[in-house]
Amino acid sequence: MNRFSKTYLIALLVIAMAVPGLLLLRSPQSPGPLQPIAFSHRVHAGDYQMACLYCHTTASRSTVAGVPPVQTCYECHRAVSKDSPEIVKVLQYWEQKQPIPWIRIHSLPDFVYFSHKRHVLAEVSCQTCHGEMERAEQVRQVSSLTMGWCVDCHKQRSAPLECSTCHK
Repeated sequence: MNRFSKTYLIALLVIAMAVPGLLLLRSPQSPGPLQPIAFSHRVHAGDYQMACLYCHTTASRSTVAGVPPVQTCYECHRAVSKDSPEIVKVLQYWEQKQPIPWIRIHSLPDFVYFSHKRHVLAEVSCQTCHGEMERAEQVRQVSSLTMGWCVDCHKQRSAPLECSTCHK
């Protein structure tokens, strides 16, 4: 085998091994990224039954749900579980007046318009798109959020299907 053939064969093997891994990164079934703080929705939304809108306050009045400011975490955790290693991290962000640098999980293409407010007001549960967060230790994308997935949901709920509803 000549040098070109070996290089070509090695490149093909690398690609063949890398592609499945890359597909898993975008798969709704894959685990989400490691966050700066190991936040458990299972504890907060499940065990303590905190409503999604308690932390994601802008979801009912904005296009984005947003992540809570450090102050929201601090209000409880200045007294609750303050010796836990993860809570110590929260308190450090608070003391340094720094936002927690959460890694975004859900994103849509720039040409798609999505309003959390519109969906919250239509009483679409958060679980419809985000899954059973009350059972989640680590946030991950559970729905494909593809156009077909959204269209199916709109059809099931007799929601608008005009292109201008979701496309800028």
